[in-house]
Amino acid sequence: MSARLDLRFAGAGGQGIVMAGRVLAEAALRAGRAATHSQAYGPASRGGASRSDVVIADEEVVFPLVRRPRVLVILTAEAHRTYGDDLAPGGTLIVDTEASDGDDGLVLPIVETAARIVGTELASGVVALGALSAAVDDTDLETLEATIADRVPASLRAANLEAFAAGRSMVR
Repeated sequence: MSARLDLRFAGAGGQGIVMAGRVLAEAALRAGRAATHSQAYGPASRGGASRSDVVIADEEVVFPLVRRPRVLVILTAEAHRTYGDDLAPGGTLIVDTEASDGDDGLVLPIVETAARIVGTELASGVVALGALSAAVDDTDLETLEATIADRVPASLRAANLEAFAAGRSMVR
């Protein structure tokens, strides 16, 4: 575990970007770590640009803003153009297949997987969270799963946990 981990999810409204950030921050808090979450999204709630930043630390987070994320998850080509250069040197890039421009990062079918399992892109953030949890050994799996289960409606719980597991299995 590192002293501070800056992460960013970037994509479009309707992909579950904000929820993924909230779940990750809440899971870190439940695991006894410090965490902050911030979000930014365009005027259109569905389809507009969306960003979710999370800072996880072993001590109080004094500066809660993410400038150079060590982990960057990108789900759209627009997000790639906007945030792709923000990744810290040596950081981990996770990018959806359709948003890839030949990156050296982990290029995964995140959005397609969410649509296949849940029937909508809305679970893309949960699939991405699964991939992130497998790629970065700085998250507590059981706490993440419990937080997802608590955060989604009961009728969608099983599908979201399946989406999370699918994201993990893409990286393992």
